[in-house]
Amino acid sequence: MDEQWSYVGAKSRQRWLFYAYDRVRRTVVAHVFGERTMFTLERLLSLLSAFDVVVLMTDGWPLYESRLKEKLHVISKRYTQRIERHNLRQHLARPGRKSLSFSKSVELHDKVIGHYLNIKHYQ
Repeated sequence: MDEQWSYVGAKSRQRWLFYAYDRVRRTVVAHVFGERTMFTLERLLSLLSAFDVVVLMTDGWPLYESRLKEKLHVISKRYTQRIERHNLRQHLARPGRKSLSFSKSVELHDKVIGHYLNIKHYQ
């Protein structure tokens, strides 16, 4: 699991993408948009409850540690390398940090990135 920062309109209007990546199939299995809070993490975990997830590999974000205590949770950049490699900034201009192609509305931001993930990973 990982989270990725982007913005809508201005960098002060942050938008986070939380997503889970299957290392075996090399594909995104679930994603949610929102603020970088426990609520957004809970939404992602509720989507993952439909899968038989054995091990969760994350970076060292403290909310992961507090929420995933009862599961087999591995904290290491070594294991999040593949999801970091799959960075959306390589494929879409909207999540770019220094770009003129930023989203102007939350709705379009979520739809464009969601559509890309749908075509690339869910079909």
